[in-house]
Amino acid sequence: MAPPRTAKKSSITAAQTASRQGPTARKQVVEEYDEDTQTDCMDMDDEVEDDQLDSSQGTAVQNVIMGGLSNQKKRHVVNKKKVKEDYSRTKTKLQDNITAFFDEHEDQSDTAHRAQLNRLADLLAMKATLESQMTSKLAHLRAAYDAHSKELSTVVDSRIKELK
Repeated sequence: MAPPRTAKKSSITAAQTASRQGPTARKQVVEEYDEDTQTDCMDMDDEVEDDQLDSSQGTAVQNVIMGGLSNQKKRHVVNKKKVKEDYSRTKTKLQDNITAFFDEHEDQSDTAHRAQLNRLADLLAMKATLESQMTSKLAHLRAAYDAHSKELSTVVDSRIKELK
């Protein structure tokens, strides 16, 4: 049979253990319970009874804490209201600026569009005059072609008669 296991005392101090385990490691707490601790606990029980006797003092503290909490809540409500007002003011101002920007852009684009339409109308009028000039020149060329064609035809006919 194997001998019973016994706990070995470590020669490493608590500081060395903490440094090895790193900053996130838990420290081992060794509590020694003796008679002094028992008397301290009894003294604490007496203090608890004293605290219960001063209940009026506790309610005063509670009233102060509650008053502080209500004041904090009021400040929070006021701050929240300020934030909402600032938000709505900024939102309105931004919407007005955007609307003004788009109105200005629309005016500028409308002016440019009108100028383009006027230029287009001028160009269409110029196109119409050029087409009418082209039509008249074409009619003149057609008349000249027909006249020249008739002359050529009469010359060819007269030569044919001469050759016969």
